[in-house]
Amino acid sequence: MAASTAATTGDERRAEPEATVLRADDVAVHFGGVKAVDGVSITLTAGRIFGVLGPNGSGKSTLLAALTRLVPLTRGRLEFQGKPYDTVRPHTIAARGVARTFQTVRILPGRTVFDNVALGAESAGRPGSIGRAGKAERGRVRQRVRTAIERTGLSGKERHRPDELSYGYQRRVEIARAIASEPTLLLLDEPTAGMNRQERDDITGLLDDLRGEGLTQLLIEHDVQMMVEACDHLFAMNFGELIADGEPESVVRHPAVQEAYLGTQGRAHA
Repeated sequence: MAASTAATTGDERRAEPEATVLRADDVAVHFGGVKAVDGVSITLTAGRIFGVLGPNGSGKSTLLAALTRLVPLTRGRLEFQGKPYDTVRPHTIAARGVARTFQTVRILPGRTVFDNVALGAESAGRPGSIGRAGKAERGRVRQRVRTAIERTGLSGKERHRPDELSYGYQRRVEIARAIASEPTLLLLDEPTAGMNRQERDDITGLLDDLRGEGLTQLLIEHDVQMMVEACDHLFAMNFGELIADGEPESVVRHPAVQEAYLGTQGRAHA
C-alpha cells in the first residue's frame, strides 16, 4: 500500500461519531518462542477513550508497537479507517493520522521544548524543518505547536530544554508533540508515569477534552482508578491474550482480571 504524502488537518481527519477508526483482527507478535501478543482482536470507534489493562510483560506495549507498525506482525490484519495498513512502513503512520507516546520518554534533550513539539506538527504533513517550509506552512506548524504547548501546561517553558524539566513535564512534552500532529487516533503508553495526583488529574482532563473534540484514544496505564474514570471501554490482557473487554467497571470486576492483574487493589475497588 503506497504512502500518502498529502497533508491533512485535524478536522479533515476526524471520523464520524461511532465510526470504526481502527480494527485489529487476530494480531500476533511472536519473538521466537515468546508470544508477546497472541491472537488479539480489538475495534476502536471514533470519539471514545479505550484502555488496556495488564501487568508488566502482559503485551500491552507490544500491542501498541504492532498497531503503529514498529514491530512486524507474526499474523493478523490491521485496518485504519477502513484501509489495510499491516504492511506499511512505520514512518508513514503519523501522516495517516496516528500519533503515540512511549512507555519510556523519547525526546531530544538538546533541543528546546518548542522544537520537540514541532517535530510532531511537522510529521502530519510534508517532511522537512520549519525553516525550509513555505511561509504559510511555517505559520500553520507554529500555531499547532503553540496550541499543543498551551493545552499541556507547558506555556512559559517553550525555550527550555526537556532535560532541564522534571520527568512529569518531559511526559507533557511527549504528549504535546503527539497532539501537535492533530491525529485521528492517539495512542498513549503510561502518559502519567512520574506525575503526582494533581498532574494526573490535569492530564485526565486534557484527554477528556480531546475526546469531546472527537479524538479517539487508546490508553495504557497502571492507575486502575484513573482507567475506570477516564475510559469508555477497557481491554484486559494476560500473557499476550485478551481475557476481557467491555464497560470499565465490569472489566475490573471480572474474576480473571482481578486474579491475574489487580489482586487486592482490584478487589478493593470492586
